[in-house]
Amino acid sequence: MCMKKILKTTVAFVVILSLLIIAPANKAKAQFSASISIQSFYNDLAPYGQWVDDPEFGYVWIPDAGPHFRPYYSSGHWVMTRYGAMWASDYSWGWAPFHYGRWAYSSYYGWIWVPDTVWGPAWVSWRTGGDYCGWAPLGPGISVSLSFGRGYSVPYDWWVFVPQRYCLSASFYSYRIAPERNTTYINNTTIINNTYVNNNVTYAAGPRVNDIERVTHSKVPVYNVANASRPGRTSVQSNAVNVYRPQVTNTSKGNSKPVPPAVVTRDQFVKIYPETIPKSNNFWNSIY
Repeated sequence: MCMKKILKTTVAFVVILSLLIIAPANKAKAQFSASISIQSFYNDLAPYGQWVDDPEFGYVWIPDAGPHFRPYYSSGHWVMTRYGAMWASDYSWGWAPFHYGRWAYSSYYGWIWVPDTVWGPAWVSWRTGGDYCGWAPLGPGISVSLSFGRGYSVPYDWWVFVPQRYCLSASFYSYRIAPERNTTYINNTTIINNTYVNNNVTYAAGPRVNDIERVTHSKVPVYNVANASRPGRTSVQSNAVNVYRPQVTNTSKGNSKPVPPAVVTRDQFVKIYPETIPKSNNFWNSIY
């Protein structure tokens, strides 16, 4: 009888220990709201822009967001999270292009998005100095660690500079520095190498909370990142930023290769949408 009690106690202990070991693993996996194929990018973004088979980058997406669009500037703002500064987009499709992949400016199309499968709060480079801060999209193939080195130089007209006290403002664009002065601000600022590492992925965390609080003289809210159940606009509610954040794979079901619907070549795009071809390589010239 005593041996039976000992056996039951031992089994119970093993079960409890197993649950304790498994629980952290499940918690780590729970950071993603779903698991999807890269085909979902192709399908879900098709109604909001055009997919192009580009000779240099492969499949790229061009948003139908008007001539004044630019990534990490139009229809959104920065919020501080446990990962660092995160872009909260107002676009219903913003869950994908601002958190996966890279943006680039092309003389053929304007701004293009090059897909990738790794999630991040934003894929940008940050600068600070003289109570100003600035950010610019990381180009295709550029990692966060590479952006800290001298070997990578972001085009000067990709940068947005604002007084640091307005960095997290929802109306930051009202305070941005005139783009023709970007070179001056680049020369008088330094790269922010503040990072956050999660699941072996390094994110550029952007300005530190205490630096923002120093210039605003107020407490900066730091939000949790919550998983939305379906694609849609990023929302900031209570103490959380809600965003659709799936785990993305390069594979598709079966043997079929992921391909965007209604994809066109570069030459076809130029013929179909001649009005979208930039008049200048400088993005800001299309606005002023």
